[in-house]
Amino acid sequence: MLGGSVDRDRFRGALLGVATGDALGMPVEGMPRTGIEASYGRIREMLPGRLGRGTVTDDTHMTLSLAEVLAETPGNLDQNLLARRFAERFDPARGYGGNTRLLLSEIRSGEDWREALVNLRLPGGSWANGAAMRVAPVALAFCRDAGAVLDVAGRQAEVTGHDHPVGRDGARLQALAVLRALEASLPLDPAAFLDALEPLDEPWQPEFQEALRWIRGNLGAEPEAAVRQLGTSGRASHSVPASLWAFLTAPESVSRSLIKAVNLGGDTDTIGAMAGALAGALHGWEAFPREWTEVVEDGPDGKTALLRAADRLHGLA
Repeated sequence: MLGGSVDRDRFRGALLGVATGDALGMPVEGMPRTGIEASYGRIREMLPGRLGRGTVTDDTHMTLSLAEVLAETPGNLDQNLLARRFAERFDPARGYGGNTRLLLSEIRSGEDWREALVNLRLPGGSWANGAAMRVAPVALAFCRDAGAVLDVAGRQAEVTGHDHPVGRDGARLQALAVLRALEASLPLDPAAFLDALEPLDEPWQPEFQEALRWIRGNLGAEPEAAVRQLGTSGRASHSVPASLWAFLTAPESVSRSLIKAVNLGGDTDTIGAMAGALAGALHGWEAFPREWTEVVEDGPDGKTALLRAADRLHGLA
């Protein structure tokens, strides 16, 4: 738990790290690690993507919406407001998942999110990483209370039906990891960091327990071993641990963490976004390479809006 003053630059880093990792990984989203290597060698710079160099996806847009809502309702999560904000910012060109596209279209047309989910919620809820990719603002808004971080991380997952135990725990684990990165000091001790990811209430789902054990014993593994063991798909129990592994194998460097993350392949924009949130919470926004940050998309849904939201959350902290 944080005590004393909180570094504003680390709040900014957590949110803008999402956008930076998102934009870095977006052009190769869906490519396997071997395909990235064959086509690009190794991703080290912002490449042109489907919407241009430095542009972001639904990962960043939903992160921004969640951050704004948490700043507007201090100490609480207004799920109804969050659903409306998600729908207002919804842009299908940003790569939303199929079911989320349908849900947000219904909400935008005036349907209550709970009513829309009656027909659209997947059986048992979604196990995908849609709730984990956007959850970083929860760690900022509730940085004094780890229990609240876990609770609100799970509640925001409900709004888009990402409440399968795997989808929910992916969001809760990522939120707790961002909080622990915000609390940590340099140089980071990866083993101690992993110790701090023990849940406060119920055990993590078995898939996450297994992944965390593997990460602990394999921080020096080659990327292909991490891909093989952890997976890099959109399943939360694959991509959340993959981003955590990339972060913890190079905790001394923002650029090394993110380069490792997006070159794993698979759901690269989301793995990059989550690794970016962790690296940003630890190092702060000023530690990101200028050649990346200068080209990250700006405007009402980009850098300026994220900075504003981060500063509002910092003010509340």
